[in-house]
Parts: sequence; structure tokens; C-alpha cells
Amino acid sequence: MEAGGDETQVQVPPAETTAAAADEKLDVKTALRRALKSAIVMDGVAKGLHEAAKALDKRQAYFCVLAENCDEP
Repeated sequence: MEAGGDETQVQVPPAETTAAAADEKLDVKTALRRALKSAIVMDGVAKGLHEAAKALDKRQAYFCVLAENCDEP
């Protein structure tokens, strides 16, 4: 007796990298942009001063960035 005979296997093709992405030099801004983009996708970014302070207080934050162009009243 087989249980769950309706199983199908799906093959996922490997991720392809473009020649431009492979030749691109990784500077600080590019690395930060990539890290933030992947963290946003995984819902791992605390946005705003209040959320960032809560994450830092709970020791859940690994990295904190403060922009130079912030205008705080």
C-alpha cells in the first residue's frame, strides 16, 4: 500500500548570473544595497527610528544604518 501516490517532483533550474553581475565590483554601497534588498524580501528590516530602537534594545539587530541626510526636528 502506498500512501500519497499523487506526489509530483518539480525540478528548479539553477539561478543564472549575467556576465555584467559577475564582472561588477562590489563596493560598500552596492553590498549594502544588495543586503537591504534581500532583508526587505525576508521581512527583516526595521524601518524608522522607533522600530530600529526596539530591535536594538531587544538585541535582534545585527546592523544599523543612519543616513546623513536625515532632518530630525
